[in-house]
Amino acid sequence: MTLLLRTLVAPYYTRNAGFLGVVVYLAFGFMRAQDHHALMAAILMSPFLLALTAGLWALYTLRATVFARQLLSEPPQRFLLSARLLSPPVRWASWVLVSVALLFPVEAYAGWMLQRGFVHQTWAANAALVVVVLLLVGASAWGLNERIRTPYPERALRLPRWRWSIPYVLFYPSFLGRHRPVATLLSKAASVGLLMGVCRLYLTDDYDQRLLLIGLMMSLVAHAPLCRAFFEFEQTWLRWLPNLPISPWGRLGRYALTYALIWLPELPVLLYYAPITVSPAYMGMLWITGLGWLLFFHTFAYRPRWNPDRWQQQLFSGFLAGLFLIMFGIPALGWLFMALCLTGWQFLRATPWLRDINPV
Repeated sequence: MTLLLRTLVAPYYTRNAGFLGVVVYLAFGFMRAQDHHALMAAILMSPFLLALTAGLWALYTLRATVFARQLLSEPPQRFLLSARLLSPPVRWASWVLVSVALLFPVEAYAGWMLQRGFVHQTWAANAALVVVVLLLVGASAWGLNERIRTPYPERALRLPRWRWSIPYVLFYPSFLGRHRPVATLLSKAASVGLLMGVCRLYLTDDYDQRLLLIGLMMSLVAHAPLCRAFFEFEQTWLRWLPNLPISPWGRLGRYALTYALIWLPELPVLLYYAPITVSPAYMGMLWITGLGWLLFFHTFAYRPRWNPDRWQQQLFSGFLAGLFLIMFGIPALGWLFMALCLTGWQFLRATPWLRDINPV
């Protein structure tokens, strides 16, 4: 069991430290304990809100289970596929324990809700909470067991293949659509939902533009797994790229176009849900600022001795530092200038190293 915790559970919390940190910040940075109690009471007394909460927990379960299933298919963890040789009771008990560890945030919040349910005596809602958590743990365990039974399943849904060559800027987006659809949809849903929620907060109180910058930072952290996957995609399938006769600035321009396509759905969301007191030009500048920081996230991985597991932790540390700086009133234009300077400096600094480690 210790082996499974170290190979499946620990990497999940390490690599998703930024995402989980944003969730904790949203849950306990904006809301006080009495606000949580009021929210829990509303959820426990409303079947619709209870179903919506169960849906959000199901999305988290899907994210955690997909991550663990992908780990089982990676070469360092493929020895775990031999777990199918264990007896069914031992195998299922192991997967259930792994699922319980992966879903600990859901279980902790559900336990808190149960405690409030006993206070309010909402026995039917309490029973529904227990059933939902058990179903989520069982579904996660079943998904892990199915991966070792069929480690390389055939895709039931296949996207149509292009009959003509596609430009480089579409290589990675098409890879995400074919091989990482669930992770991509979850990241984009979290990003769009955060931006919409922050914009809607303007209707409840008087806020300044610093709130929009905080929402932008949280949306960028939700995109961090996609930036990390882009670097791994290049290192796996495009190792010949640094040897092509393309200038560093030309290569960086192609990265900008690729990330502009990935970041494009956030632009209409920012413009449509823009608060009345904020101009559309400022919302467009926010979108460009986010694009600049996505480029920096990508080039930040171009370093010798880069540790992908610590990258998420460093990113979350940067998120906390950014929150501190936002409180001092640094405008969006300043954040855009910092992103462009850091991206250019990091990329030019790493270009010789990339050429040395990727010979043709």
